[in-house]
Amino acid sequence: MSSDQPKEMKAVWERTRELGRQLDAVNGRVETLEGQNLADRIQDLSLVVKKLAEKPKSDAPTVWNWKEFDPQQQANAWDVLMQWVEGTFRARWPRSYKEMLGYAERASSCWWQHPDMVESLTSLMWSHHWAFLDKEASPLRVAEWLGRWLPDAVRQGKFILEECKNDYSQGNGHKHDPFENKKISNDHGQLSQYLHMLRTGEVPS
Repeated sequence: MSSDQPKEMKAVWERTRELGRQLDAVNGRVETLEGQNLADRIQDLSLVVKKLAEKPKSDAPTVWNWKEFDPQQQANAWDVLMQWVEGTFRARWPRSYKEMLGYAERASSCWWQHPDMVESLTSLMWSHHWAFLDKEASPLRVAEWLGRWLPDAVRQGKFILEECKNDYSQGNGHKHDPFENKKISNDHGQLSQYLHMLRTGEVPS
């Protein structure tokens, strides 16, 4: 028996022990990876990536920019706004409706000829949607709308109409094309005519 054999066996033994330690380390890493549920995480990540790649789907309204609307878009926007103003705002909050639009002080109002009033009403309509109709609507949103956005809109409306307090039969000095200094005896009739003119292109947007 050669004297080199014990040395060779010792070397093989040391190598075997080293391989065993490396194998234990690999097994430990595998167990760690398995414990992290990588398959589930990869699936979740793929869903996130898919959602990011898709076109957003939301029932939340987009912001309206009245200034950028062409006449047909304005007419369509007016249809939506008036349906909400008369069907929801006036029906559910009649006192706020009258205070904001000027009907608490007089039977006729020029509210719809004021761009800032139209913007305020548009904001009130969409914040109402956010509070009551959005998929994440909640009692807290409703409370915020009732306690904050509605009273604030009423204050804005009263401020906007502050300089239009005279009766139309006496003239109120209202300056806004295309109805400058014109008596408005029937608000809805005049508005319908204005919308018709928008649709037919008889007046600029």
